[in-house]
Amino acid sequence: MLLLVEQNTPLGVIGMKGGYMVSQSMGWRKRSPSSGSKGRNIMTNSSFSKQSLAGLAILILVAGCAPDGGGGPGPAANAIAANPAAANDFGGSGVVLNTSITAPFVLFQNDSVSRLVNRDGGVVKPDGVNNIYSLGAYVDPNDSNRVKLFVNDRLNHRVLIFNTIPQDATALPDVVLGQADFLSGTANAGVGATSAVGFHENVHMSVCSNGKMFVSDRNNNRVLVYNRVPTVNGTAADFVIGQPDFVTNTPATTATGLNHPYAAYCMADKLFVIEQRNHRILVFDPIPTATNPTASYVIGQPDMVTGTSGCTAGKLNSPYEILRHGDTFFIADGGNQRVLEFDTIPTTTGATATAVLGQTTFTSCLQNKGNALPSDSSLAFPNALAAKGNLLAVSDHTNNRTMFFDIPVITNQSASKQLGQPDFITATNVTPPADNSVTTTKGLIFDQQYIWIGDGGNHRLAVIPLP
Repeated sequence: MLLLVEQNTPLGVIGMKGGYMVSQSMGWRKRSPSSGSKGRNIMTNSSFSKQSLAGLAILILVAGCAPDGGGGPGPAANAIAANPAAANDFGGSGVVLNTSITAPFVLFQNDSVSRLVNRDGGVVKPDGVNNIYSLGAYVDPNDSNRVKLFVNDRLNHRVLIFNTIPQDATALPDVVLGQADFLSGTANAGVGATSAVGFHENVHMSVCSNGKMFVSDRNNNRVLVYNRVPTVNGTAADFVIGQPDFVTNTPATTATGLNHPYAAYCMADKLFVIEQRNHRILVFDPIPTATNPTASYVIGQPDMVTGTSGCTAGKLNSPYEILRHGDTFFIADGGNQRVLEFDTIPTTTGATATAVLGQTTFTSCLQNKGNALPSDSSLAFPNALAAKGNLLAVSDHTNNRTMFFDIPVITNQSASKQLGQPDFITATNVTPPADNSVTTTKGLIFDQQYIWIGDGGNHRLAVIPLP
């Protein structure tokens, strides 16, 4: 049986026939300039681009699964990706899943209305969390190309790794990083000093197509790098970015130093490191292989030594995540209450965006456009991105909702739908939560009929039907 894991790419899968996947590839044509678009590329069926080839869907073989009669896959316990080189190259929260789950569920709580820290309000445990801050699904090319789930348990200072994608609420993590065991949750692994093992409010992780794993260790002003996804609790990192060694955690605004990094992604054979406090994205070309590398160029600043926020087409304010979709590059520019879109991945310092979501212009940066209530085109601290086909999902953190925009986007575009509120003008923090409500979201993964949301304020991962 075949399990398909799609990428954030323009490839449409239209059916199965005789045990083979039948796919419809999509190419590109130029669109006439419109508001904020500047002739951006959109997809047609007339040609086949290099970007489409790079983003081909990944076929996953699921051993021992009988056909289910409904066209969906069986359990992903033995999921194996045939082409990991195309898998982890798109930012956001990684791959698009195709699970066999049949009903919504939550991880890390006893039910859909509970919101206790560490599941029961008590001590750290394997099946509880304290403020999920991001999540991701990535292929591990060093472990039979398995698709794994990663959860950043920020205030327990640990990363939880599920070696198989959970199918229901009973799933437990297999590996923990940042701590020696699943019962510990102290900063810097409880030793006080910064080391190669512990984190201080880790907020993000990702896996590169070459198998390297990156953990953004926010308060230690560094990114820890593992040459392969660890399989043993408390594994030490192999090298560090942003510091000269494992025991230093000084913030800096240089081509080698970091100040509160939020995320690090491999993309287009480069490493993009997103910094909240320096309001920039450092780009390393090629992807670093040793401690204390020097960045090649920067997005959001005019040079490597400037770290001020700004509200223009070329400046950022507390950026959070990036996403690549075909030719297009998105930045969740949280502090500016917007998502920036670039026609191509920036390759030099000083790049400027071509469209903006959440604002009417590039020089407007107020929460909900300065209004007391949200709308279908406003945002409040967007901090996570995901894409599936021609749909862009944006975590609208402070409005306690997820917004869905049709791709390609234009400036000031309205969302086609939202999840988490009864309508576009409500931003309620639902307490206690419901099975389809979220509070201060911090991570998005598309499934086929569901979306996986890191529900930070409710200390859970919620798997919710798509609207």
